[in-house]
Amino acid sequence: MAERVKLKHRLALRLARYTLVLAFLIGLLLSSLQVFGDYQNQESSIDETIQQIMVVSGPPATRAVNTLDTTLAEEVVNGLLQYPFIISAQIKDELGKTLALSNSKLGPSKTRWITQKISSANKTYQIKLQTPDYVGVGPGFLVLEVSKDAALKPFFDRSMIVIISGVARNVLLALMLMVLFYLALTQPLERLTGQFIKVKNEPEKGRKLDVADSHKNNELGLLCDAGNQFMETVQQLLSDKDQSAKDLKKSELRLLKLIDRIPQMVVAQNEAGDILFANQQFANFYGQSIKTIRDFKLMDVTMAALEMTHLDAIRVKTLQSKAVTFINDLALTNHKLKKQSFSVQVAPFEYFTEAATLMVANDISGQIKVQAHIAHLASHDSLTGLPNRMLLNDRINLALANSRRSNEYHAVLFLDLDHFKNINDSQGHSIGDEVLKKVADGLSETMRQSDTVARLGGDEFVILIQGLSNDKQLASNYVTKVCDKIIKLLSNPIVVEGRTLHVGVSIGIVLFPIDDESKDDLLRYADTAMYRAKAQGRNQAVFYHQEMSQVVEQRHELENELHVALNQGQFEMYYQPQVDEQGKVYGFEALIRWHHPTKGLVPPDQFIPILESGGLILPISDWIIKHCCRQVQIWRDSGFWQPQWHVAINVSPLQFYQDNFIELLKQAIEETEIEYRHVCVEITETVAVENIDFAAKRLDEVRALGISVALDDFGTGYSSMSYLKNLPIDILKIDRCFIKDLGSNEKDRLVMRAITGVANVMELIVVAEGVETQEQVELASELGCQYFQGYHFNRPVPAQELVEIYAHEVE
Repeated sequence: MAERVKLKHRLALRLARYTLVLAFLIGLLLSSLQVFGDYQNQESSIDETIQQIMVVSGPPATRAVNTLDTTLAEEVVNGLLQYPFIISAQIKDELGKTLALSNSKLGPSKTRWITQKISSANKTYQIKLQTPDYVGVGPGFLVLEVSKDAALKPFFDRSMIVIISGVARNVLLALMLMVLFYLALTQPLERLTGQFIKVKNEPEKGRKLDVADSHKNNELGLLCDAGNQFMETVQQLLSDKDQSAKDLKKSELRLLKLIDRIPQMVVAQNEAGDILFANQQFANFYGQSIKTIRDFKLMDVTMAALEMTHLDAIRVKTLQSKAVTFINDLALTNHKLKKQSFSVQVAPFEYFTEAATLMVANDISGQIKVQAHIAHLASHDSLTGLPNRMLLNDRINLALANSRRSNEYHAVLFLDLDHFKNINDSQGHSIGDEVLKKVADGLSETMRQSDTVARLGGDEFVILIQGLSNDKQLASNYVTKVCDKIIKLLSNPIVVEGRTLHVGVSIGIVLFPIDDESKDDLLRYADTAMYRAKAQGRNQAVFYHQEMSQVVEQRHELENELHVALNQGQFEMYYQPQVDEQGKVYGFEALIRWHHPTKGLVPPDQFIPILESGGLILPISDWIIKHCCRQVQIWRDSGFWQPQWHVAINVSPLQFYQDNFIELLKQAIEETEIEYRHVCVEITETVAVENIDFAAKRLDEVRALGISVALDDFGTGYSSMSYLKNLPIDILKIDRCFIKDLGSNEKDRLVMRAITGVANVMELIVVAEGVETQEQVELASELGCQYFQGYHFNRPVPAQELVEIYAHEVE
């Protein structure tokens, strides 16, 4: 329904604004032209005035110059400053020297900004001062600086009056014309418009348009007659269709409100592809307004032309088939150029009397992401993001099938980090997790994209290498090179949160195809080879061969028997003396032995690695510490033990990094009431430098109790003497590998001399291990060893036998 025109939109007011603006501009223009003409005259007038002033002041100024009369010169310049527009007056003699100078300070006027816009702020005038009598003498000068702002002020005052009066005159005239225009035309036209509005609002009353008699024969009268004829023509149509139009409008509004509440995108199009209506979700997705989107085509609402072409093809197909079309997953691009996934349904329908299609699009992006995330979690390790056992199994099965068809070799590498549990125990699981992430990243960067790097759990990784070669030797050579790269990579220190950590890796390798072997067999074989790598000293790669399976079975059997041995007390401690060159006892090293009920005495190198890998090393280590302390207590109470002796206890890497290690030592010593100095803790060089910072801190705690520290097997680990300065130790034990060929190998003697030289500088006690001959004793002594341990003096023996052997040394 039409409303009365608001005041600000009325034609009379608009014409009034135009008239006033035009009158103001005309008045301003005419006045400005007049002012500009006056300004041209004013510039000439100022110059003439200044010239007259300078001519009048010329004679006295000339006399002052000719007679060098400074008093007269000052009177002249001071007199000139009486003019309000002169800001500086100066008289110079023929040499350019100033006879008199006077300045006047004038504050800025309100019109100064105008002066700066149309002219310079100041202007300088100058005349020569010379008389005919002194033609041969150079002239002097009278120099005046005039403030254009002050000189033009009267002009600006007159100009302001001219401009204001000119504009006011024109505006007044415009106002008078506006009143006449309003009374003669605008008011009758507004009255006629009001009648027209009323007729439109109330057609059933049959009201007509009418004008005053004075306007019946002019344009307003013709407009009134034409309007009445139009009303008569359409009034009947308005009356008939008014109710149906209202009902239709209400139905359409209800429909639009309803589809706006639907969370899916909804859009309807006619046969030409024009948008009939759409809901707010559709408009928001494409960054459009519902009010402006109507009659657009899909191409008009987005830049994704290919998507719209596809949707338009679906629309045409739906119209032709007159059947609903479903699309399960369709990617659409929103106004932010972000793709989202939708399930789309396009259905034909009739919009009033024309065929149309209705598209409903349901956003399934979140659902797809959740499904993808669930699928990723199901097939990948949550910590490292690597494929997990399930995905690895699928890829191994696929590789097995391919290898059987093509006879091309593939490889499975089973990796286990060396001493990783020590990092977890000493640094915490959060640091351990970061180490695993760095290892995973390093392995992924080392391998090809076609290879699979997977994590099975803990510190175990598996690598599947596909497509090697049909030649087994070539395949083996390639895998060896890959393993060398991995070993080198993981031999480098790993820095986590400022802590430098060391890990190594043991790798088991199996090449396939192998006759009738499954993925489980391959993983088991690779795992078996990995354990062989650990047994051979760690930080190396070993290929699987069939004999290893028998060893694994024997190893498993031995592990079960070790559990029984611990429960039944089948372990016994043996003690080997550490003596000086004359054979006098310095201390004893405690060494564990296993008395198997059927196999007899099992060598330590056969069961200790199994204890470490099987998790039994911790309870065994605890038992060793407590048992050795009790043995010293027994020896002391029996009078055998001497104050200068100590018992050296080998500490496993796993036990060394346990949080309760120090407390365990204190408890065992205090319960047996022996002295702390009678106990020596032995650790290997490899254990010490795996985490040098932690090891140094822990050894400081051990020595603070009064317990001495021995570094065992020196030279077989990282073999860096620089570690000695960072480790708080008391005893350095040189490995037997440097002793056995001491008499025939010059290099061994040079190494021994270097080691003992560094140890003596650091005031460390040096013990030579594995001494078997008197020659070795003498050579080692000459090279700087103070104490010796080996079969030359005595083998490891049980406690009672040791008492019998060394009873003669008891004082």
